[in-house]
Formats: sequence, structure tokens, C-alpha cells
Amino acid sequence: MTINVRAIYSGGVLKPLDPLPISDNQTVSLQVTTLPADQVSSGTLFGAFPELANLTDIDFAWARRLWEHSVENQSHLLDELS
Repeated sequence: MTINVRAIYSGGVLKPLDPLPISDNQTVSLQVTTLPADQVSSGTLFGAFPELANLTDIDFAWARRLWEHSVENQSHLLDELS
């Protein structure tokens, strides 16, 4: 099993920010990548996808229209099933 984990290094120990789906005392292999300070935001995915920094308001408007259209279609389908 491979999972990505965000952790903080403190007092010589890596401390995961979220619970891990592994057993106590289980041996694991780690690859550590430090994050620049401007990519660290506790409790969010900010910085996890740097390619998204190039998105514009036009991109967000398009995504919103696509989502709204999808929700509208799903609503019609549910109405037809009832």
C-alpha cells in the first residue's frame, strides 16, 4: 500500500498531520520532500497541486457552469425515476 502523508518534523520525529491507516509498530519506507513555506497551509490542500496556480476566473466560471449543468441533469433524472 502506498499513501501520501503530510507531516511535521519536530524533536527528531515525523508527526503525521492526519491519522494513518497502518498498525502500531509497522515498518514503513519513507521518501521525504520538504515544502517551501509558501506552500504550507495546515488543514488544506493548498500547495498540493502547484499547476492549479495558473487557473483564471474564466476557468473557474467554466467549471462552475459545468458543475451546475451536471447537477441540473441529475435532478431531472431523479425526477423521471420518481
